[in-house]
Amino acid sequence: MERKTTGLYLDHRKNFKGRFSLNLLLAFSFFIISSSSAIARPTGVYHPVAKGVTLYRISLAYKIPLAKLMAANGLSSPSALKVGQKLFIPGARAILPVEPSTPLSPIEKDVLERSLETEEIPLPAPRLEKEGEKPHWLGKELDIIWPIQGKINSPFGPRGKKFHAGIDIASPHYQEVKAAMDGEVILARNSRTGYGKVIVLRHDLGFTSIYGHMNVIIAKEGEAIRQGQAIGGVGSTGKSTGPHLHFELRHEGRPINPLPILPLTIEDLLKKAEQNSRTPLQ
Repeated sequence: MERKTTGLYLDHRKNFKGRFSLNLLLAFSFFIISSSSAIARPTGVYHPVAKGVTLYRISLAYKIPLAKLMAANGLSSPSALKVGQKLFIPGARAILPVEPSTPLSPIEKDVLERSLETEEIPLPAPRLEKEGEKPHWLGKELDIIWPIQGKINSPFGPRGKKFHAGIDIASPHYQEVKAAMDGEVILARNSRTGYGKVIVLRHDLGFTSIYGHMNVIIAKEGEAIRQGQAIGGVGSTGKSTGPHLHFELRHEGRPINPLPILPLTIEDLLKKAEQNSRTPLQ
């Protein structure tokens, strides 16, 4: 009788130890998983989308590239926003005020459209700033890319008795034109004169970029545009002698040479390497 009791007692102890070990293992596993989830969970805030606010405006307020915001929220387009939607802002610690996007006033639009009637302006070229005064963006690395790849047929600067306010990039018809920087469309129009089918994007730091003589316009006024997003196709509309893209960069409405700001092309890098190889070592 004692043997049977002892056997039952030992079996009970074994079962208790087994259950205790299993529960301990499960608790430890849950702790590890919870800790890992807490570590892996990204920090940030959820910004409620208000009326008139675009993804570009939100990106400016939080100083986050559009591409990063789109990836964090699974957005397929910068324009895929709805009023009341809660947008996750990675890395943000507080919800910031965001100014709504405002279209051009009738007067501003008229002034801009008049400036698009010709690529050439009277000599001399307008100064970017007052003499001796450096622009506030000078020295900052602008995140800008080439809108298309191609040979420059006409550079920025004097052209005859006039001044060419941008660069003309040779290209076949319908080559995809991409936005040089994150921005928003403030003008998309079709004209038989001047720049023809043209898109104007508004960017940070007082910059605007202009894409002229296009054959196809994809972007619409008021839309937020991600850098590298297709906005149209190369053409020869307006005052043009052949297919090319007229690309223009303005700061506070004044044309500036985009070449020193744009990244070096492969040809530029090869020329630079060749020049360096010819320079004698000191």
